[in-house]
Amino acid sequence: MDAARAAARHLAAALAAMRAGLARRAGAVILYRTLGTVVMVPLIVLFGRWALARGGDAGLSDADIATYLLATPRGALTLLLFCALLIAVVGIEQAGLIGLGVVQATGGKARVRDAFAHAFTRAFPVLRFTALLTLRVAVIAAPFLAVIGAAYWLLLTAHDINYYLSAKPAEFWEFAAVAAVVLLLLGAFLARQCADWVLALPIIVFEGVLPYRAFGESARRMQGRKVTAAFALFAWGAIAFGFSALVSALVREGGRASAGAFDGSMPAMVAFLGLFGVVWLVASFASAILTAALFAEIVVRLYVEQGVPSGATLPRAYGGALELEGRRLRLSWPAVLGATVLLFAGSTVVMVLLLRSTVRPRPVLVFAHRGASVEAPENTLPAFSRAIDEHADFIELDVQESADGVVLVNHDEDLMKLARSPLKIWQTPAAQLQAVDMGSSHAPPFPGTHVPALADVLSLAKGRVKVDIELKDYGHDVALEERVTGLVEAAGMVNEIVTMSLNPKMVEKMKSIRPQWTSGLLAAKAVGSPAGLPGDFLAVQKGTATRSFIRRAHAAGKPVYVWTVDDPAQMVYYIGLGVDGIITDRPALAKDVVERYEAMTPVERLYAFAMIRMGGNPEVADNEDQGRP
Repeated sequence: MDAARAAARHLAAALAAMRAGLARRAGAVILYRTLGTVVMVPLIVLFGRWALARGGDAGLSDADIATYLLATPRGALTLLLFCALLIAVVGIEQAGLIGLGVVQATGGKARVRDAFAHAFTRAFPVLRFTALLTLRVAVIAAPFLAVIGAAYWLLLTAHDINYYLSAKPAEFWEFAAVAAVVLLLLGAFLARQCADWVLALPIIVFEGVLPYRAFGESARRMQGRKVTAAFALFAWGAIAFGFSALVSALVREGGRASAGAFDGSMPAMVAFLGLFGVVWLVASFASAILTAALFAEIVVRLYVEQGVPSGATLPRAYGGALELEGRRLRLSWPAVLGATVLLFAGSTVVMVLLLRSTVRPRPVLVFAHRGASVEAPENTLPAFSRAIDEHADFIELDVQESADGVVLVNHDEDLMKLARSPLKIWQTPAAQLQAVDMGSSHAPPFPGTHVPALADVLSLAKGRVKVDIELKDYGHDVALEERVTGLVEAAGMVNEIVTMSLNPKMVEKMKSIRPQWTSGLLAAKAVGSPAGLPGDFLAVQKGTATRSFIRRAHAAGKPVYVWTVDDPAQMVYYIGLGVDGIITDRPALAKDVVERYEAMTPVERLYAFAMIRMGGNPEVADNEDQGRP
């Protein structure tokens, strides 16, 4: 109870100090966030590309990324330094804010430029500190994460993961309970360590203590005050989260309520977008100022409580020179501000140009994901028949080999998700697999529906719809690529199919077997140059389909298809970004949205894209069932 009261006093004092110097803290946050956005973030991206190039790959898909970052020394070092750089952005900002707070708490007055210059002189020690902090957190978290991994292996590997995610059997909840308990224990342990280390940053910045020694010195000074610090930091987290959520909800709902009030008028829309952008920017900075400045003031209260050491070097008047690792740089304050403004303006112009480039001449293809899988059991003949009736451009399906070498159409490695059957595709003869009822559990039911062979689907699709064949890789394929090529050629559908896979090696093998066929890479995440990724096209998860990625893929001559998009507003959004195809469980809806979008004028397209970015739901995205036959 005494610790809670002490934490409340610290929090009240921190809020009072923040209010007293709000203008300076707001200016500091704006300066650091702007510099972090337009300078440090690009540096981090360039560093990541350098690391990839050093690793010998121009581009990496999600499987490659995991292998590179987690299974190679260079990748692990890259991940560590990347995290350290990200934290360093926050660390340098906090160094400046803490500098303002400490000077104020000791009866002085520091300007934003003074705190900025002082933090800049300590940039490299702060970077080393964040690297050590990242490493320490990783070492602490490793055994906890290993326990979660072991629980996953013991409880969720008997069947395909999609069964556990859809059916949520007892084993799923057992794993969830174990993971929750372990994560709570990890959180409690890390909270205790944070209370030990909370003074490390000011000790480094003001006292010149080496980063690796600052952790121990901070723990020594926090003896008897760790619980107080934990309470204060918990209260800060609750306030920051609550305020951020409130601001985000108010701004988004305001934009949603106002988005449809302009009836397609371009001048009114531009005026609204300008006003809305200003409101959004102000609200975002208000949240950032509260979050960053309040945390810094809590640290300041804890640091000055026992008295600032006599040898501490606090921010002093900035005289137009910065010192970095013993080197002095002549740089006036107007030059710092001018460069920041120019960089921010350039970034803004680029974003405006990107927003305007939503007009696209090329058509957008619709891929029926495992058929019309909302309306019929996925990867079955009824789902594919429904997708054909709904005029999908492609039906997308997954193929594997049965124990006797038959190429069957099924996504998971077993039949648990649709039929609650534990039979594994690669261990079971095709006749036994095809005897399992796959349609009775669907709503509405499709009794008598079974696992189809690829040959049957090709026969159904020939002359009616193109087929996107995904080669599944569960580590048990024997001659999947060769068998697929044989079936396609026997069906006379060489010009009516494309193939793809999550495994880059399967893509490369298919291209070596049939170089003239179209074969693409399926990826949840991809970094580096799309030109360095194998295949003729890229099918990526929604988060990867950014405008930058799409533009770079197009420059490399690779179309981009995005999966899995079932919301009509998101369909409009990704069409506006420039994707070449939408992979969806609702092909009729997607065809309707694509046709409406292509019929719009450039102004209407810009309007729809902008409204969706702000949370609106323009008419093109309304009435999901209107496109149904």
